[in-house]
Amino acid sequence: MRALVSLLALLGASACAAPSKVYEARMPLEVRRAEGQAPRMGDVALRAGGDSKGDPFSFTLRFDSDGERLGQPHSVGWTVKFGDYCRDRPSWVQSVLIGPNGQAWPGWRVFVPAGLDRGQDWSTGYASTNDAGAAATSGLLEALKKGGRFKIALEDDEGRYWHEAVIDLQSPSRWEQLFAANRVAVGAADPDMPPRGATPLIAVYQPPFTPPPLPRPCP
Repeated sequence: MRALVSLLALLGASACAAPSKVYEARMPLEVRRAEGQAPRMGDVALRAGGDSKGDPFSFTLRFDSDGERLGQPHSVGWTVKFGDYCRDRPSWVQSVLIGPNGQAWPGWRVFVPAGLDRGQDWSTGYASTNDAGAAATSGLLEALKKGGRFKIALEDDEGRYWHEAVIDLQSPSRWEQLFAANRVAVGAADPDMPPRGATPLIAVYQPPFTPPPLPRPCP
């Protein structure tokens, strides 16, 4: 009887656990045209999440593409927002990308002061074929080349995950389909579209962070 009660309690807890939201990676099309030239495809990448204020994370897998062929992934970058993470003591967090087989690749650790006030509310990670980027990125790009479902989360100094989400990269054959559709769209672009080259850099001024005399406690 005791075993039955324990089993029912376990099943109830599993049923109440909120599943991670699944984000399907997209391949947005960017069309560029230099002065006197025909439209061409811009950077090719699989993306999930976004960079807007309300987006909990961003993920970008870039391909070595010449506009005619998809090529191989050459770099990956991600950012996870802290969101409602809060401790009444100093701590640290780091973003982490988790592969289909459970292998984890951490981003950079970020110190988080006690309370709600902090100077940075995100952690990034990066890896490329030319630069290892964050620590322990060995094998990451090879794993990404196979596609599948990856998890992204924020890991705290106690090993707990926050704001976990699932990124569905789908399969390499699906990437080829998305790329082929983008090629068709580029071919149909207005040959007289306004010239557009590389995206210009935008300088943003951010005043230095000045912490309050006393940290606000966590809710």
